[in-house]
Amino acid sequence: MFMQKTRGKKMAKKQFRDFESAREFARGLGFKSQNEWRVFVKSSKKPEDIPSNPDQVFKKSGDWISWGDFLGTGSIANQKRKFSSYKEAKDFVKALGISGQSEWKKFVKTGKIPPEIPKDPQGAYMYKGWISWGNFLGTGSIAPKNKKFRSFTDSKQFARALGFHNVREWEIYCKSGKKPDDIPSSPSKFYAKEWKSWGDWLGTGRIQTQQREYLSFNDARNFIRGLGLKNHIEWKAYCKPDQKPVDLPAAPERVYKKDWKGLGDWLGTGRIQTQQREYLSFNDARNFVRKLNLKDNTKWRKYAQSDERPDNIPSLPHKTYKNKGWISLGDWLGTDSIATFNRKYRKFEDARKFIRNLKLKHHIEWTEYCKSGQKPDDIPAAPWNVYKQWGENNGKKRRT
Repeated sequence: MFMQKTRGKKMAKKQFRDFESAREFARGLGFKSQNEWRVFVKSSKKPEDIPSNPDQVFKKSGDWISWGDFLGTGSIANQKRKFSSYKEAKDFVKALGISGQSEWKKFVKTGKIPPEIPKDPQGAYMYKGWISWGNFLGTGSIAPKNKKFRSFTDSKQFARALGFHNVREWEIYCKSGKKPDDIPSSPSKFYAKEWKSWGDWLGTGRIQTQQREYLSFNDARNFIRGLGLKNHIEWKAYCKPDQKPVDLPAAPERVYKKDWKGLGDWLGTGRIQTQQREYLSFNDARNFVRKLNLKDNTKWRKYAQSDERPDNIPSLPHKTYKNKGWISLGDWLGTDSIATFNRKYRKFEDARKFIRNLKLKHHIEWTEYCKSGQKPDDIPAAPWNVYKQWGENNGKKRRT
């Protein structure tokens, strides 16, 4: 009951220091900005009788002047400052020789701007003489939206006379300073109603991909097959500028989605994409590969990457026939060799006894023996990787 009654009561109004005392305290902190005050308020170092928002608390009493006055910095809010007239500010800035807005922003950051000159002249003089940045800085530049350009036909005729081949050349020209002011740098924006394409603007005849009219799939494929291109590399080289007709797409798989069957079908090479191929069953494929008498993984890889391998035999059989009969490469090739990690070796003592009976004298002889083909499969070629007991001899450790 007591808790409920307590919650129902309004919290007592805080008692703050008077304005003069609070301002004296604030000025003693030496803060230079309102942001520093806000950080201080959140740090829990502020006394309870100092308001977090003095501008609101002391505004009611009529004592509040500004944050600059409260913190002792002397700063005055823009809306309360008394700036020079637009003409006086413009004369001051013109003498600085600033060429654009970027340079103006850099100058403002230096802190050298007098208090009577606004950092944001456009806002300060919006209804007090402001015309444009070009007028304020004395550069004569005019914002694009305020410029008066030639008609679309006249501008296009001018652009075509330059003989540019692409948009990049046009952009470089626009940045060179040679372009007349009454020709827009972004004609597609200013002539939106008349605009067709950059090919039309520059007179190159190029048409944007989405606006082109291509040959039918069958006509395009027949044309391409007649070129005798053999692979993806030759196709890409052919698609370079000034070789491929404009009515043939460089990305046929996008244009002819419904009819597209793969690059092999497009070029007429007969090659089929891996994910679309139909392979022989595991047993039939393995029987075919075993007849090749490939002895090891190296020879299989060369064969798999060559043109001799039929399309219905996968180059990566361990992936194609995973969970469909795959055992090992030795089983696939018919060599009966087993991957090292799948082999079952003799016990350490038995293997060591066998090797010692060979009376090999050093590591070189051991290596030659392993390569000779005489070593039993249940004796590892790298025993140090197989046996935990390796390195122990009569209870003493020895280097491998």
